[in-house]
Amino acid sequence: MSRRDSTAPPEANPDLRRPGDPRSPGPLGFVADSLRMAWRWLTRMRTALYLLGVLALLTVVATVVPQEPNVPTTVRQWRTGEAGPGQLWADLIDLIGGFDVYGSAVFLALLLLLFTSLTACLIPRYRAWWRLVRRSRPPRTSHLASHPEHATFQIDASPDQVLATARGMLADRRWRLREDDGREPAQVAAEKGHVLREGGSLVFHTSFYVLLIAIVAGQLIGFSGQVGIVEGHSWADTRVGYWTHDGGRLWDDEDHTGFVLTLDEFHVDWHRDPRFGGQPSLFLSDVTITEPDTGETYSDTVGGNDPLVVDGMKIHQLDWGYAPRVVVEADGEVVHDAFLTLTNTDSGFWRGAVKAPAADPDVGLEILFWPYAPPDETTGEPVLTGAPWAEAPLLFFREFRGDLQLEAVQNVRSLDTSRLEETGAGGLRPGGSFELADGVTVTFPELRRWVGFQVSSRPAVPYLLLGSVLVLIGLIPGLYAFRRRLWVAAERSGERTLVTVAGRAFQRPQAFEDEHRRLLEALRERLAGATAENTASDDAPLDDPTPEHDQAVPR
Repeated sequence: MSRRDSTAPPEANPDLRRPGDPRSPGPLGFVADSLRMAWRWLTRMRTALYLLGVLALLTVVATVVPQEPNVPTTVRQWRTGEAGPGQLWADLIDLIGGFDVYGSAVFLALLLLLFTSLTACLIPRYRAWWRLVRRSRPPRTSHLASHPEHATFQIDASPDQVLATARGMLADRRWRLREDDGREPAQVAAEKGHVLREGGSLVFHTSFYVLLIAIVAGQLIGFSGQVGIVEGHSWADTRVGYWTHDGGRLWDDEDHTGFVLTLDEFHVDWHRDPRFGGQPSLFLSDVTITEPDTGETYSDTVGGNDPLVVDGMKIHQLDWGYAPRVVVEADGEVVHDAFLTLTNTDSGFWRGAVKAPAADPDVGLEILFWPYAPPDETTGEPVLTGAPWAEAPLLFFREFRGDLQLEAVQNVRSLDTSRLEETGAGGLRPGGSFELADGVTVTFPELRRWVGFQVSSRPAVPYLLLGSVLVLIGLIPGLYAFRRRLWVAAERSGERTLVTVAGRAFQRPQAFEDEHRRLLEALRERLAGATAENTASDDAPLDDPTPEHDQAVPR
């Protein structure tokens, strides 16, 4: 039998491997080592920043590329090659989940890793900070002269009196002191700024954690929708009632409470001085709310900066416009009778469209509306002023006949005239009627206004505000707090006491240089006062408080 060499190193002799030494890799060992390395990499703050940067890039992609939950029709056109950069790019975008970034596996996995990384980074730092608050004490030093800020002076007080005075002065200024351990030479060690600065850093990093949670929660459970209501009309909080509907992934149709909002009257007025350019001076909606369960009603107002909250849904005034009622008759039958929601243009008039597929062939009207078009005093022709107040309204229309192509997605306020032929035009004042040559009659019975409301549920907004406040709170210590240490030593030098005051700052050394000078002067003043009181109590003559050998010697 061969004897195993007992003098071989542990790596060569498995029997002599000490407890705790790493084992040979092997399959399981390799996996365990890889997992440990991955965890160490994940728990670094730098890793969290990398993950946050990648998520920001994906957010940019979601901004540029149409998202299927919001605009499914556009995404369908991109996928078929009818729109977008082309079929190849659309396939690549679809492969990485670019048409639904926030629901893709890549985005969700990165988000989970980011939360894990932030949690793993913050919890140990909070534990370390708590230990720092409870048990941290500044260390002693035996090399006072080696510190950047260093000064000495002599005093008649005893070393114990010097150290007691220094300890009281620093405690009054909220310095953290080290308990006297009885070692020689006697020394007072103090520290300041480390708890506040580290705490501010933790608050600052925690704010991003709170903001991230609030943003994710807002995307999941938030809701925002827009709707336009004509004066005198009502609207119910249901999915089909919205013009635009943007709900989070966890927002369900059942989350709509079904309250009814009636726009009783819309008040608007302007500054008519040309210097103000027709700016609105009043923008207010009188509304009536009907509760869905009880049927109870109550009246309220919605202002420009005064939203209304109903069943947790916040209602803002977003837009407004004129709503003329237009009646179209063809062959003696009414083929259209509705209020139009016109939109403003930069040229001072309002635009809209009438689509009447009930006529044969289809009737389409392009509507141009001027709120203030008074007749000229000489010719009687309307003067198109572009002013927004409806004191002399004029509705001008152009008639088209043919195929409206309503099977395709269209803007309700514009006509697709590619398969239409213009057959006439006319102008109307409120209450007027115009008969066209093809037997179509257009009537303008009345004029009202419509108001666009934004209805939203943002339960994460308070947490976004909290995160923003935490950012500011965390920045303040980073700007003004800095860590520094100070040592005061006293030892007999002949018949007097040699006092040494040394210190160093880990941040903002220029600020600590001034603070060290002030502390030195404050200590000298306290010691001089205490020495004078002791001398007076002993009926002894007072020493000169500032003899030449009693001056500070900075280094």
